[in-house]
Parts: sequence; C-alpha cells; structure tokens
Amino acid sequence: MTKDDDFRQRSFLFGAPPKVAWVHIGSCATADVEALLRARRDDVTSFGADPTAALLVLSKSAQPRS
Repeated sequence: MTKDDDFRQRSFLFGAPPKVAWVHIGSCATADVEALLRARRDDVTSFGADPTAALLVLSKSAQPRS
C-alpha cells in the first residue's frame, strides 16, 4: 500500500511481485485514507487473492481494478 508514484511505475515495468496498491488521492488526512480503504475493502481483498494482479489503483472516484 503506497501513495508513492514510483511503486506504481515499478509495477508497470516489472509486474508482481510485489503487488502494489496505489492510493491516488493527493494530500489528505489519515482518516481520508482509512475511509477509502474501508470503502474499497472488497476490491483490496480480491486484488490480494488474484495471483495475476500486479497493481490496484485506489482513488476517491470509483475505478475498476487495474
């Protein structure tokens, strides 16, 4: 789980492992990150279980898993 774009770029270049869940919401409070993770819990769980998934983008707007 990261807000750092470098990890997202690494995922594009090399794939998994490691799996990268990129929190793409800009500057925010910790409570905002917590709310996003709680709202997208099912996506995060599915991502973790998918052996072929390398990158999950989490943002305030609903986005499908990448």
